[in-house]
Amino acid sequence: MPMPGVGEEAPDFELPESSEETIRLSDEARKGPVIVAFYPTDWGMICTMEMKRFMKMVDDIERANARLIAISANTTISHRMWKMHLGITFPLLSDPDGDVIRQYDLMIGETDLLRGRSTRAVLIIDQQMKVRYSWKAPDPSRQPDYDEILSVVKGLSP
Repeated sequence: MPMPGVGEEAPDFELPESSEETIRLSDEARKGPVIVAFYPTDWGMICTMEMKRFMKMVDDIERANARLIAISANTTISHRMWKMHLGITFPLLSDPDGDVIRQYDLMIGETDLLRGRSTRAVLIIDQQMKVRYSWKAPDPSRQPDYDEILSVVKGLSP
């Protein structure tokens, strides 16, 4: 199944957060739009830049009655340490088996250096579980258009 595009239904999932609390996408979406950011790995240089940039946006995201969750194949232990190191306040979900990453067709190929990891991608899911924004990096070194993400989320705000 290819990565869901704008207007398509987002596959639901349930994954553990760094705190070991389980988070279900549909539960989060009921509260308002959800930005779902897939990224290759904790501690990576570009991933660190991406999470720092999202941290700068958290207040604006929350003012738009939206939430942000990020997903990688790292363990909850790695996520906890990375969150403490960077001061990340939003949930980091752990998908060590890559089931959700594969469900969204974001697994990096087996011949790539980052095999077994997610490529960088961002989706915005509305309260009806419909994809309202979909971006997939042409290669893992690219970052998303943060202004565009914020604009879409604000447009979904009541």
